[in-house]
Amino acid sequence: MGKKLQCIFVEDEAPARDLLRSYAERTPTLEVLDIFENAHAAADFLALNDVDLIFTDVTMPRFSGLDMIRTLRKKPFIVIITANPEYAVDGYDLEIVDFLLKPVSFDRFVRSVNKVFTSLENTSSSKKEEDPEDEDEYSVSSIYVKESGKVIRVDYDEIVAVEGLKDYVKIITSDRAVVTYITMKKLEENILPKNKFIRIHKSFIVKIDQIRSVDAGNSSIELRNKSELPIGPQYKENLLNRLKPIN
Repeated sequence: MGKKLQCIFVEDEAPARDLLRSYAERTPTLEVLDIFENAHAAADFLALNDVDLIFTDVTMPRFSGLDMIRTLRKKPFIVIITANPEYAVDGYDLEIVDFLLKPVSFDRFVRSVNKVFTSLENTSSSKKEEDPEDEDEYSVSSIYVKESGKVIRVDYDEIVAVEGLKDYVKIITSDRAVVTYITMKKLEENILPKNKFIRIHKSFIVKIDQIRSVDAGNSSIELRNKSELPIGPQYKENLLNRLKPIN
């Protein structure tokens, strides 16, 4: 089988992490991108990176594996590994591919990986390759970003605009601003839903429903909070086309 599944493991117990690492090393169809000790670190990674498959424990301090799954902007294939069988119902409600009960044997681990491949083959198009214009198909309303060592939740509905600061961005919400390490290009192309946000300037992305008015002559827009932002010449035509004025 030529394709390798890019995966991560989320497990807070060191012996279990070591066991999973050894299983992965014996499975040529897996490419392990990282192994995380807690769901917060995994959520931070997943906010900026796509993976094919997540193996995750459930019970972890403060932020569980199920909590992490519910925050995902795009859901890859997910396999739950836990010592608590009562989580099976919650897991399958979240469209989990497989549920492994600890202690997990290598044979059962491989069967789970093969089950993912079967699901992949039976899907006409992988979720990670879906058109970004179809973001409404994902029941996700927020992203997680890292600021000063903390993982912070930012709801899409809270965002007013994003300002580029070289290799950082400032995400401006209705009541705060969060500065995080990511480029405007990556945020625009890979993270923010294209049906909700639009770039109006090399330094600014705005949420479309926050636009109060556009002054094309003066190349500026007014937002609902009454702030004004410039429109870059190369972005003006696309902005007006997206707004579709009726006259």
